[in-house]
Amino acid sequence: MAPSDFAFSSPLGIVKRRDEVGEIWLYLPKGTKSITLKHPQWGVLRNYSLGTKLESRMTYEMRLHLPQTAVVEKHDTIVYTQTVVDTVTVAPLRRIAQLHAYTLLTASMHTDGPSLGVMAALMRRHGAYVHVSSNLHSSPSTIGSCNSDGYRDGTDSKPYYTGRTETSEYAFTLGAIHRLNGWLNIFEGVGYASQTTSWQLADSEGGGWLRNDDLTHKGVAAELGVVVNVGRLSFSASALTIAGKQWQGGIGVGICLGKNGVTIKRKQSH
Repeated sequence: MAPSDFAFSSPLGIVKRRDEVGEIWLYLPKGTKSITLKHPQWGVLRNYSLGTKLESRMTYEMRLHLPQTAVVEKHDTIVYTQTVVDTVTVAPLRRIAQLHAYTLLTASMHTDGPSLGVMAALMRRHGAYVHVSSNLHSSPSTIGSCNSDGYRDGTDSKPYYTGRTETSEYAFTLGAIHRLNGWLNIFEGVGYASQTTSWQLADSEGGGWLRNDDLTHKGVAAELGVVVNVGRLSFSASALTIAGKQWQGGIGVGICLGKNGVTIKRKQSH
């Protein structure tokens, strides 16, 4: 009595095997005293003694009690875990121009000589500047006026002159300055400027001074220029006009206070 997946052998051999439902019929030789049982799962039981010699024309029944397969319960284990996710936001980069200042000594050239001045600027990428210049001469008191040909205003007379000329000039401008790159800046501004030219009369004319109205200009001034950086040194070049009637060019040299470079920082995230 055994399932059909058993196999058998004996010292005298197996004459015949016949599988039936729930049992196996083995035909063994007379005199067989032992049998070997084989199973693919349970292994081999060798030379199991039958307890007697088998006789011919006899039927014997062997009941095989199979081992009980233990029932193993497998439980799925669910482990709950808390996952902490840190959200890291990488802020974009931004370019920040560093705060710096320029101080320059300037010299302006016009038809009646040079003027000296001072220019100062404070900026990052953009900023403001102020420029003041003067020839440090004061205008003498005048007793009248004349034109560029020397004729007195309102008359046809042309007096004699000593040939001495006095020119008083000053200019004040302020405006914006802009950083184009690491070494070049451009500035533009407006203000007020005055240039007064006087001619001295000869002693035969009684002396004194006449203001030359054709060479005298006052009014709104406009200035445009550049500042070039070479290390710590700064050089400027500019043009200034008084009401579009009188023009003068200027140059300057000075130093840069602070760093005029660009730093890279990340924007703060909120």
